Amino acid sequence: MHIRSVMSGNVFQTSMKTTLLEICRIMEQHRIGSVVIVKSKMPVGIVTERDIVNAIAEHGPDVMNRPAAAVMKSPLVTADPRSEITEALQVMIDRRIRRLPVCDKKTLIGIVTYGDIMRVLQKEIADVNLKAHELKQEVSRDGLTGMYNQKFLKVTLETQIERVRRYGGMLTLLMIDVDYFKKINDTYGHDAGDTVLMKTANLIRKNTRKVNIVARYGGDEFAVIAPISDVEGGRRLGERLRELVERTRFRYNEHIIRVTLSIGVAGWDRKIVSGRELVQKADKALYLSKKAGRNAVNVVY
Repeated sequence: MHIRSVMSGNVFQTSMKTTLLEICRIMEQHRIGSVVIVKSKMPVGIVTERDIVNAIAEHGPDVMNRPAAAVMKSPLVTADPRSEITEALQVMIDRRIRRLPVCDKKTLIGIVTYGDIMRVLQKEIADVNLKAHELKQEVSRDGLTGMYNQKFLKVTLETQIERVRRYGGMLTLLMIDVDYFKKINDTYGHDAGDTVLMKTANLIRKNTRKVNIVARYGGDEFAVIAPISDVEGGRRLGERLRELVERTRFRYNEHIIRVTLSIGVAGWDRKIVSGRELVQKADKALYLSKKAGRNAVNVVY
């Protein structure tokens, strides 16, 4: 990005004979922090608010009657409007200055400050971070349901396991299976199956706490990490979701499809040192629900 795009055209110039008092009035009137000093229309120096403050501290208030030439910074370092802002920033850092007059063919056309450049760079960094975050969210999401995907769930589960191992607390995992999903696909088609998955995912997402992590684990299977729930709380959540789905009318074209869930619930204990072990424990509970005839919630303590 070129300096021209960030510089301010609000630059005031005056002669070397102008007193500091007059310069202060100019700064106040135009609400600017510096004045460029010119000689025969050529910029030769600069006087900033800090220069004036330092001059008063060193020489006393009488210095205000002295001309700009007495305190101005020279030789003047200028920037070309076609230069990159990063070049200007490096000049400021090297010279320990915070303002650069901008000259085009030795004609003063504006001024750029350290703050101007940093605001632009910070915005660029913020934009890059936002895009990276959005990309991460996109990569972490299941394309069909919009839920987190299995990879994200596994990484999050490992983090939660580490948390409770180090600091204690509660952690429960629910594994959720759509009953007879293959039969739904075979009877009504894969589009109907996708509709069932999307609506089921939406029901699960809307009826769990915001602190919970909900994900599509794969195929017709979902998972919920409940980081502040004990096993009994997980069981109640499972029953609530099971009942909600059972009484929901899933419509696809002119068909009404009956959908039920089998759910397995498992809580963390000190024997569990990895997310995989907690998934295996919840899968055992899920197997018990299927063995019991499906449309059920079972717990492995």
